[in-house]
Order: sequence, then structure tokens, then C-alpha cells
Amino acid sequence: MNKATQLLLFLMQVRFDKQERLYKAIKLVRPIHLNVHRSIERMLEGSGISVAERAVLELLCGEPLTVPEAARRLSMKRQFVLRIVVGLLAKGFLEKQPNPEHRRAYFCVPSVAGRDLFAAIHQRELELLHAVLGDINQTEVVAALRVMTRVATAFEDLARELGAPDLKEGS
Repeated sequence: MNKATQLLLFLMQVRFDKQERLYKAIKLVRPIHLNVHRSIERMLEGSGISVAERAVLELLCGEPLTVPEAARRLSMKRQFVLRIVVGLLAKGFLEKQPNPEHRRAYFCVPSVAGRDLFAAIHQRELELLHAVLGDINQTEVVAALRVMTRVATAFEDLARELGAPDLKEGS
């Protein structure tokens, strides 16, 4: 039994109030994020893109967006996303598409090579998820998604209310 499973079993056995359990769940986000990042980083070796480029490419495979729109969706700084987009354009994984509403804010769309690359990466990720977490049932996944979506929305709203600079228009 790995450490994460042991921790989860421990947390389920100990009696906490609801807020304390939620706090413990939120505390797991950072180590989960770091270990997922490390794993994806290794999986991307030889692909020609970084973890950040993979995240931007995934978003843009869903729909064409401007750099500011992509930055907001990813909760990243616009300048950082712009650097990533410029790199993906140079590598031939993205293309610029005219934006009829704004001359300078072009839409970013994946090229055929970018779409094919992301499809291959995503397929490998799905296979890995099945191999390491295939025993998690659909009910558990739906519950986790519901909770994490609520947590993400609540903290995004809170950050906006508190004037977090990364969520202000144009940042």
C-alpha cells in the first residue's frame, strides 16, 4: 500500500468535522499537482514540448482563443501564456487565425501537427491513468469532480474578491 493510500485510509478513519476534512483534502492538492507535473514532465521527454506548452496546447485543441482568454482560463499570467504561444507557433504546433473583433488579438489554433501531438500525448496519459488508477469507480470520480470544481470556483471567486493581481483584466 503506497503512502497516499495509507494517508487516505487514515483520514477516513479519524473523525473530523466537515471543514477539517475539506481542509485535509485541499492540502493534498499541492503534492498531487507537483507529482502529476513531475510525471507529465517525464512523459513529455522527446515530444518537443514542456508541461506548460502541453497545458496551453490542450486548451487550444478545445477551441480557438486569444492569448488573454487562454491566460484567464488557465489562471496564468498573460505574458507567460504569450511566451508559451510564441514558442508553440515557432515549433509549428499552433497557428494564428484572424480575429474579426480585434486586429491585434489573433486567435490561436492548433496546427495539424499540434493536434496530432496532443492526441498522442493525451492517449498515453489516459492509458497511464487506467494502469495506475483504473480501480476508481465512476461514482468516486463524479464526486471528486463535483467537490474539486466547487473548491476551484470558490477560491477563484475569493481571489477575485480579494483583488488578486493575476485575475484582474489584462494581467
